[in-house]
Amino acid sequence: MMLPMLKRLPISLLARLPVRLSGTCLLCRIILVALLTCSMAEANDPEGFQPPANVSANMMWSFILAENAVNENLSRIGSELSNASHDLGESGIEGKASEQVLEKLLRMDTSQIDIITVGRNGTVMEVMPDSYQSIKGANIGDQGQIKELFASKVGTGYDFIKTIEGSDALNIAEPVFDEQGQLFGAVSILINASDLFHRTLAPFQPSTGNAKLWIMQAENGRVLYDTDASQIGLTLSDPVYQSFPQLLELGRRVSRERTGFGTYEFFDQDHRKTIKKGVYWTTLANPGVEIRLLLTVELD
Repeated sequence: MMLPMLKRLPISLLARLPVRLSGTCLLCRIILVALLTCSMAEANDPEGFQPPANVSANMMWSFILAENAVNENLSRIGSELSNASHDLGESGIEGKASEQVLEKLLRMDTSQIDIITVGRNGTVMEVMPDSYQSIKGANIGDQGQIKELFASKVGTGYDFIKTIEGSDALNIAEPVFDEQGQLFGAVSILINASDLFHRTLAPFQPSTGNAKLWIMQAENGRVLYDTDASQIGLTLSDPVYQSFPQLLELGRRVSRERTGFGTYEFFDQDHRKTIKKGVYWTTLANPGVEIRLLLTVELD
């Protein structure tokens, strides 16, 4: 049994303890994994919790490392976008100088779909890469995240939107101010979420058959990334889930609660049979829409 003081450590604190531990700190690693595992579960089961026998310490450690990696990537993109908004304040949001700012930003990450600058009236002023030049001049002033940005004069954080190109993507936008501090535009990045999360999570994916790391949007249960590509983009309302009441109830819990553990039945990875699964989840530290990172395992 854990010491009472350790048992009551906040989950958010446990998930953000330093993870770059040396090889000589194996005991620290074991304690951290045990604390995280039990704290996530005991938040929903105060009478006690026994983790599934097939969930190893290495698997939970990879869960911690994966959360750290995703948070770092999202933070890096947000930081680079903020730097670009400052540069655009000096260069302007259209013309050769602004194109150079966008070109530099485009090289930051291969998961970017496009980067645009938007005028105060909602008109797309510049676009990168060149393959998306067809949207230059379009007016997106009626899009929710652009309205919010111009009204609040602060960055939107991450959101999941339907783009004017017709695809689903993660979006993040920052306001652009001139030297007098007047808001005159915005810069926005569209990101291929499944590609970004695939590359980030790949080094930490479990090697066990039906165990996997995946990502969903909290608000509606939309799958942003899954190793089962057929589920990417689906929400809890999709017909494929309606025959699994445990899954639906658990999905609603994941939407409401920032961390936890639960069980449900659903198809195996190959959709050949129904199996019992357990899932741990936590919430990423990104600004904007709440995004859950989940670790699913097959239960015996």
